[in-house]
Amino acid sequence: MRKLIFTFLACLSMSMAYAQIDWGAKAGLNVASLSFNSGVYSPRMGYHAGLYYKQRIEEQYGLQIELQYYLQGARDATIDERKLSYNYLHLPMLLKFYFAEDVFLSVGPQVSYLLKAQTNEEGFKEDITSGLRKWDLSILLGMGKEVDFGNFGARFGWGAFNTSGGSVGSSVVYRNLLLQFYIGFNIQNLD
Repeated sequence: MRKLIFTFLACLSMSMAYAQIDWGAKAGLNVASLSFNSGVYSPRMGYHAGLYYKQRIEEQYGLQIELQYYLQGARDATIDERKLSYNYLHLPMLLKFYFAEDVFLSVGPQVSYLLKAQTNEEGFKEDITSGLRKWDLSILLGMGKEVDFGNFGARFGWGAFNTSGGSVGSSVVYRNLLLQFYIGFNIQNLD
């Protein structure tokens, strides 16, 4: 993990021959779920919003760092009207590889902090934040396109840790899964 973060920071501090730098705001739709060894959770719709810093280091590659608020969770497939709501603060650090006409692939880690978690069953809400793991690490893989106003695309995320707070030998293993569709707007060009 430290080596990966160091690599991203080293890329950021390199001399910038191409030097296209933008920052902006992005938002979009999440389709989130929890992988569970018995398969009782189904996807749930949510949203995300936040800011990004984008630097195109060379014509073929660049990086993007974001600070995002996500609403994630899942729906219980066995109990009607039962939902899990997870509110996260995410820090994705992505390498972007550009192709023809500014189409890009992005890949990288995402560090996440759980702000709040609750169950909602037919209007009755219960806070379950204290029973869950606060930190998570995900691997993101996405595709998108740069346009004049910003960018748009989709990405998929796989959680690396058991968010249930249980031990490794526990029979309950939840991992965050996320499909995200987004649009980003450049606020300022820093060239």
